[in-house]
Amino acid sequence: MSSEQDHAAFRRRREQSVRAAQGALALVTTAWIERPTTIDGVPGTWAPTPAGDGVALTATEADEITVDGRVVDGTVVVHPHDGMTPSRVRFDDTRTGYVIQRGRGVGVRIWDAESDAIARFEGFATYDHDPAWVVEGRFEPGSVEATVGRSQGGERVERMAGTVRATIQGHEVALLAMPDGDALQIVFADATTGDETYGVGRFLFVRPRRDGSVELDLNRAIVPPCAMSDQFDCPLPPAQNRLPFAIRAGEQRPRFADAAAA
Repeated sequence: MSSEQDHAAFRRRREQSVRAAQGALALVTTAWIERPTTIDGVPGTWAPTPAGDGVALTATEADEITVDGRVVDGTVVVHPHDGMTPSRVRFDDTRTGYVIQRGRGVGVRIWDAESDAIARFEGFATYDHDPAWVVEGRFEPGSVEATVGRSQGGERVERMAGTVRATIQGHEVALLAMPDGDALQIVFADATTGDETYGVGRFLFVRPRRDGSVELDLNRAIVPPCAMSDQFDCPLPPAQNRLPFAIRAGEQRPRFADAAAA
């Protein structure tokens, strides 16, 4: 496919992804579980497990909650989504859930495939595709720690996979990159942030080649999930990734219909 066709396909996949049943627009609740508690809007009692291996869910058959396809009638352990044996929770025809494990403990995320955000979503405001924003760089691996702020406040020390060096519009940059499976995640801000683009910053995912070279297609810069649901706690750009020049490429902001008109 041509570059224009490839970019159009990327845009279609991106919008399908955020509209999905567990896409960014569907997240309606993130509840941190520190003691036995209930969660607004869904049945059951939720508690941290003594072993710290997930969340203990207590419910009756009448609650109609299923975990991994079985109706809960008693107490079961719901294992973390990113663990070796992740559990799938279903509440009804539109609402699902899973457990997350973070530095602050364990939490439960509730997703609604018919959320208000999905209903009001009208797509992303984006810059026009421009091949000039596709640049070559080089990945220099090296595990380093960096203090990274969070969209909901506070900071966290994150381990970086290394640095991506490139020349962007005549500016030499050295961008810290976090590991993301077989890819790298670059969280950055630029002179458009908070004005033309979303105020938290933007994400760019890249995959280094075996020789360390890497393509940075800034047309694929995306807004973080916290732009679509305030239930996400997104990383902020580390100081090294706050660029003094404008990157007028990629996504700007999600667009939503007015709530009164929806």
